[in-house]
Amino acid sequence: MKSFYLAFYVSATWISRVSSIPTPGEGGSVLKTIHQFPNYTWIENMAIRSNGQILANDLSSGQIYLVNPQEYQVAPPVIAQFPNGTAITGIAEIEEDVFYTQSVQGNAYEVKFVPNTTVIWEVDIRGYRKGGQASLRKVVEIPAANLPNGMTLLNKQDGTILIADSVLGVVWRVNVYTGAYEIVLDDSLLKPVPGSTFLFGVNGVHVVDDILYFSNTNQAILAKVPISRNGLPTGPIVTITKSVPAADDFTVDRSGNIWLAENVENTFVRVSTDGQVQTIVGGVNSTALIGPVATAFGRGRDDRDILYISTDGLTENSNGMILTSNGKIASIDTNCWR
Repeated sequence: MKSFYLAFYVSATWISRVSSIPTPGEGGSVLKTIHQFPNYTWIENMAIRSNGQILANDLSSGQIYLVNPQEYQVAPPVIAQFPNGTAITGIAEIEEDVFYTQSVQGNAYEVKFVPNTTVIWEVDIRGYRKGGQASLRKVVEIPAANLPNGMTLLNKQDGTILIADSVLGVVWRVNVYTGAYEIVLDDSLLKPVPGSTFLFGVNGVHVVDDILYFSNTNQAILAKVPISRNGLPTGPIVTITKSVPAADDFTVDRSGNIWLAENVENTFVRVSTDGQVQTIVGGVNSTALIGPVATAFGRGRDDRDILYISTDGLTENSNGMILTSNGKIASIDTNCWR
């Protein structure tokens, strides 16, 4: 989610569909735009279907788009619409084409979210047909939560997910089959920094084998901790790097490298297993990738090394006036860094 690590950045411009013409990424990569969304579209998070299509959560409008990376000239359909004032954040898949997402009431562009309004939803697209809608089901309300952000699958068999709460600075475990939930990780390294303009502690969360990786926006860190099947820590937290300002969501590749969005830094980086940080795309003064938020690898044989990056597109002038707010989904081929 937008960290507002420096100031309240916000962005919007023109309308959908940019062709697949690659553009330089300032970090030495070639960035390809998959889809340029219209004004006031904030692509907060993504999940990749087994067929390669992308579920894209729009934080600003409470919509889920279905994006086909191969259809550059086709506006993606909205397959789910949540009530007005609903902001949707993380998303994860538990069984094929059955996804779970979370919502909170609020306004992304005003950076105002209502505590105690967190809801977990099931998004079932097994019966989806072109022109139709996904099946939505409310799983559980979590009134004790404050600002749900990143989400990751914990255990497929148990039906459990983990959720980052950026304001409380904790990680929740939720069982989507029973509706049970509890805090499983609470540590100072997850907390926001007191006195920050906007309180954003733990942001992205991802489980790989028995390791939970997480980013902390205010603290500018990326860390990991061993966990049990139930998501409880089995060892100490290890800080991977303290050099990722405005750290947002990320993904972990097959070799253990971490590809991370530095949101208001307009930068996308690769963090190696020894904690070295390399800029891949963008930079503070770059317009190649405005407001990167989340990232995910393709799942097919042909795109398993293709990394999809979503943005919020947010920029503002020195007076805090919104200039642009049109997010996009772009991609890079990571084979150059293998």
